[in-house]
Amino acid sequence: VFGCAAPLLLRSLVQLRGRSPYLARRRRRRRRRAEASRMRTCWCALLLAVLSSTTPAAGLAYNERRKCPLMNVLLAEATFKKGMVIDVGANGGCEMATALRHGRRVIGVECLESAYHELRNVPHIEKHPNATLLHVCAGNSTRMAELNLASDSLSLIEDNVAHGKERAKVPTTGRVREPVVLVPLDQLLPPAEQVAVIKVDVQGGEYEVLQGLLQTITRDRPVIGYEDAGPKFKKHGNVRSLLKPLGYVCKRSGEDQVCSETP
Repeated sequence: VFGCAAPLLLRSLVQLRGRSPYLARRRRRRRRRAEASRMRTCWCALLLAVLSSTTPAAGLAYNERRKCPLMNVLLAEATFKKGMVIDVGANGGCEMATALRHGRRVIGVECLESAYHELRNVPHIEKHPNATLLHVCAGNSTRMAELNLASDSLSLIEDNVAHGKERAKVPTTGRVREPVVLVPLDQLLPPAEQVAVIKVDVQGGEYEVLQGLLQTITRDRPVIGYEDAGPKFKKHGNVRSLLKPLGYVCKRSGEDQVCSETP
């Protein structure tokens, strides 16, 4: 009897279990948790999609075909000078690579973190025995500052990324400034090594960079090239006035100035 009744009894217990208020509440809780988990997954996927579509300030990717006329001019001017090249504002690596191809030892100085790491991923710069990369911002004193982010037009001077085409390069989401440390390069460069060329491209901060290199400039008399976009950028000071007492004469080369000792 019991053997025949067992399947019926089992079905009855299953039906009772299905109608149990306690079990029903448990099932509803499970469904709500599962639905909440799916919603969290959807929101995370949406957030990732939004973040991946933004364009934060980043370092320029290295382009082997990119031309670097300023570095070529500086190296030609320094043909008979011994010593290394200092590239301040090495974003993109073009000037560094050009100087390395000419057989010079090169110290690249890059302020923007992402640009520094981008350069570290360029094998023939990172692994080159004559290349050194420094992640630091060059200045005339040791202090904290804020770097204003604007694609390839980063500047320590906020006004230089606040107008015109430069304003369009400012990130529309995320941070627009990056905390940085400023250091005079005279304090970092190896004193036993001679400097033949200094190139500076820091969107208006060239004056302070060269102030922090006056010991090196006075000692080695290197050829100096710096960006000079006229009234496009505000500047900390007049580079020509800084270099003139040292016997330097500057001449325009495109949007840059090339300065060397008076013959």
